[in-house]
Amino acid sequence: MRLRSVIVALFCFIVFSAIPITCGAANYSVFKKHPRLYFNEAKLEYLRSLKGELPYSSFIRNVAVRARGLVGNRVPNNLVRFNSNTLRRPADGLVNLAFHYVITGDRSSLLTAQDLLRTFCSDEKWGDNNDIGAAHSLFAVSLAYDWLYADLSSALRLMARDAIGYHAEIFYNHLKKKDMWWAQSRGLLQNHNYVNTAALAVAGIALYGQDSRSVKWLNGAEKNFDEILSLLSPDGGSHEGVGYWSYGTLWLLNYYMAVAPAQGMGKVESSPFFKNTAKFRLYASLPGFKYNVDFADSPMVDYKGPAVILRCLASIFKDGHAQWLATKVEGLKRGRSSLWQDFVWLNPDVKPISPDDLPTFAWFDNLGLLLSRSSWKDDGSLALFKAGAPQGFLAQSKNIYAGSHIHPDEGHYGFWLGRKGLVLDDGYVLKKFSISHNVLTFNKIGQLGEGGTWFELFDYKKGRGKTIRPKFKSGDKFQAVEAELSGYYPQTVRPKSWKRTVVIINGAEMIIRDKVVPSGNVEVRYPIHVTRKARKFGDGLCLDYGKGYALNLDNGGGDLSFKRYSILTKSMGKDIPRGGMNYLSKMSGSAPFFMLTTIGRPVNGCAENKMVEDYNRVKDTAVIVCKSGRFKINFSTLTVDEI
Repeated sequence: MRLRSVIVALFCFIVFSAIPITCGAANYSVFKKHPRLYFNEAKLEYLRSLKGELPYSSFIRNVAVRARGLVGNRVPNNLVRFNSNTLRRPADGLVNLAFHYVITGDRSSLLTAQDLLRTFCSDEKWGDNNDIGAAHSLFAVSLAYDWLYADLSSALRLMARDAIGYHAEIFYNHLKKKDMWWAQSRGLLQNHNYVNTAALAVAGIALYGQDSRSVKWLNGAEKNFDEILSLLSPDGGSHEGVGYWSYGTLWLLNYYMAVAPAQGMGKVESSPFFKNTAKFRLYASLPGFKYNVDFADSPMVDYKGPAVILRCLASIFKDGHAQWLATKVEGLKRGRSSLWQDFVWLNPDVKPISPDDLPTFAWFDNLGLLLSRSSWKDDGSLALFKAGAPQGFLAQSKNIYAGSHIHPDEGHYGFWLGRKGLVLDDGYVLKKFSISHNVLTFNKIGQLGEGGTWFELFDYKKGRGKTIRPKFKSGDKFQAVEAELSGYYPQTVRPKSWKRTVVIINGAEMIIRDKVVPSGNVEVRYPIHVTRKARKFGDGLCLDYGKGYALNLDNGGGDLSFKRYSILTKSMGKDIPRGGMNYLSKMSGSAPFFMLTTIGRPVNGCAENKMVEDYNRVKDTAVIVCKSGRFKINFSTLTVDEI
């Protein structure tokens, strides 16, 4: 075992010594022999030596299972029946087949991969040829060409080179001419750009030295990703939610790990986004770690990994917490989420470190996102509040207006007990409206960007929105955020002011104070979407009878209703009705008004759910009594005192 450890250490030294550590001009001439994508011949031999050891044996079994599931029992002889979305399945299957063969030597995988490669190379139409279906295909054919190079006939090599060159040139021209939305500025913070441009770069590496166009493909991709790197949220967060974080970040890493022998890792290592993004995924985990918070167009599960992403980041930054989360989540998913990249990117020298030594809250200032939990235990609670520029303040400062998977939900909050949502987000909806979130509407009109299948960025681009950085303050046992939200609404209904102040105590109690100054006589609606198990008791709601969680709302005398709701969501490619209970407040008038919402654990249980001992609208203070204790909150100064 000691000899093996020495060999492993020596190999890692050789491999990482060969990768430049600076971020100067890329030297693509290092790509001389095949294989060259993600591993060279020496590293491939080392990877093969691991296939019988855990966790590598589990990884490679999962690669085989995934390949069969994606391709099926019969290789398609043409691509006619596939569109841009469904084409990703056989393309990803080709990658898995090729990888399984080069690691195990399984001839069945090789023969199937060759047949599937021939199918791709025989058809010039890969979906619509200009977006992610074609990009997954270009990525797959490039990897198969590189990894299987010695096992391909001269005829199939030529077919693959022609196919790679043909489709890479299409993507390069779109990137150069910016005649596709993903190649324009609005696509720079969107997963389609990452996928399409990473595939272009991988094609360039595969054909470097064999096709003179490969240099311009690589340079074009590098320029694109340099711009992206300057825009990514420096707090590590994702405006598209956790699900799309996993998909997009995987493809960012697919690019940077592919070009690492030529570029080095300096750009990644110096990036605030990459430094902090494992932290974002950790804090966005629901208690228990199997699921995640679901804001924006993201479900409660990752689209990809997330272990593969976390393992790569753990290796780059020697981050034990990322390594711990990767192992934890993958264990809960019984290893089924592992990908071929896990086999390549895992660095076993990084030892897992549990998050028990970390603070229980994190403030992501670029997105205006607060995540606070009661503990790192599986049965803990988690509170979320978001109130920032839709695409992040950094991108906004550079006039980059991303749309797509964002929701018109600034000021929204959510609350979970373990994996159970007590106060809910709307999920991946087919139409994006503010009324689907826990935010105000004015005369039934919500925030800028609402109304379509994708977030509408036009009004923000025209300067019609006014986004102000929220104020954040933390102290012993609490965090507080004050957000001015009026500027997120159209001028026709925009209030003079709407300040929402959120206070979270011990990650277990959440108090929301709304101070609204209307610009005229308006109807204000305030929906609170709660679990369908919620029931009315007295003047409040019982959210979870077993744990005693309740909700109180003091809306200053407005109308209240409590009804079931249902909304059509798109989860993992399927349209699924999502429902719960809607606690709706309505008020009309032109006078300023205050509202106070309290989510917490009443001392005597949720059936006797009064938690507000005193609420002074003039002094803007409240006294809250709950299982965490008795607290006086000053919303104007963002202070909390235990009394």
